[in-house]
Amino acid sequence: MKTCIVVSGGDAPGINAAIECYLRLARRHADQVVGAQDGFQGLLAGHAREIDRAAISLLAGRGGSWLRSSREPALGKAGAREKLLGVMRDHQIDNLLLFGGDGTIRTIMPLLETWDVPCVALPTTIDNDLAGSDYTLGHDSACNYAFHTINGIKATAHALPGRIFVVETLGGDCGNLALAVAYASGADAVLVPEYDFRLDWLADRLNTAVAENGAALAVVCEGVKNIERIVEEIPELTGTRVRHSKLGHAQRGGDVSHHDRVVARDMCRLAYDAFKSGVSTATVISVQGRLRLHIGTLSEGGRVQPDYDRYAFVNGL
Repeated sequence: MKTCIVVSGGDAPGINAAIECYLRLARRHADQVVGAQDGFQGLLAGHAREIDRAAISLLAGRGGSWLRSSREPALGKAGAREKLLGVMRDHQIDNLLLFGGDGTIRTIMPLLETWDVPCVALPTTIDNDLAGSDYTLGHDSACNYAFHTINGIKATAHALPGRIFVVETLGGDCGNLALAVAYASGADAVLVPEYDFRLDWLADRLNTAVAENGAALAVVCEGVKNIERIVEEIPELTGTRVRHSKLGHAQRGGDVSHHDRVVARDMCRLAYDAFKSGVSTATVISVQGRLRLHIGTLSEGGRVQPDYDRYAFVNGL
C-alpha cells in the first residue's frame, strides 16, 4: 500500500506528530508513504516526494506542518480529476491521507468520493468548528499557547494593578477557541461573533472586575466586528487604561500539547487501519470525547455554535 499525505488549508499543531506516527505505522508493515508539498496544487503538479522520517521525527512536537499547505482551490479547476488520477497512477499511489479543517472536509471529501479516490480525512484546525466532531486536532495546543500569554498578563496585572487587558485570539468567525480560552483562564468577559453584546454592559462588567480584583481580563475572538473601536472606547467608558494583546498566527504554530500528540497518534492509527481494511472514504471524528471512524462524507451541516452555558458563565449572565 502506498499513501500520499496532503495538507490543505490552514495548519494546526499536531500535524507533524500525526505524519510521524503514520510513517512509523507504514514502515512497520512495509508500506510506502509520500507527501505532497503545497497541498493539492502541488500534488496535481506531481510534487509527491518521500518524507524525511528523521526530519519529521525532530519536528513531531512542533506546530505548523513539514508538508507545506495551500488554500488554492486546485481541485475545482478544469481537468483536475484527470490530473489527480494521472499523478496517482504515475506515482502508484493507492490512497490519500488528508489533513484539513471544515472547509477542506466539506468541499474536498465529497469531490474525492465522486472521483473514486480513496481518502481518509483528519480534522485539523485550532478553531474546533467542524460540525459532526466535538474536537479537531490542534485546538488544545492553541488554547495552551494562549494560557502562557494570559498567565504572564495576570502576573503583571497583580504587580501593577488598575488596568484592563484584552486578549485577542484566532478563530475566524467561530468563537469556540476564544470561549475555551476565556472559560479555562477565568476571564471576566468573552466576546464571540455568534452572540451580541452591548458596549455599556462590557464596560460595567470590566469596571466591576477592576474594582474587585485590581484588574480585568477580556478574551475576544478575532471575528468580532470593530475590535479596535471597542478597545478605543472602553477607556472612555471606564476611565481605566486598556492593554490589547493579539496572539496572532503564532497561536496556530505553537508547540504541540500532550493531548494533541495523543489525538494525532490515535487518529492516524484509525486512518491506517481503515485503509488496510479497504475503506474508501471516511473522516476520523470525535464523539463524546472518543475518536471513531465516520464512513463516507460528513452529512452534518451548519455552523458550530459556542456553548452558551459557558459563555453565560464567563460573562455573568
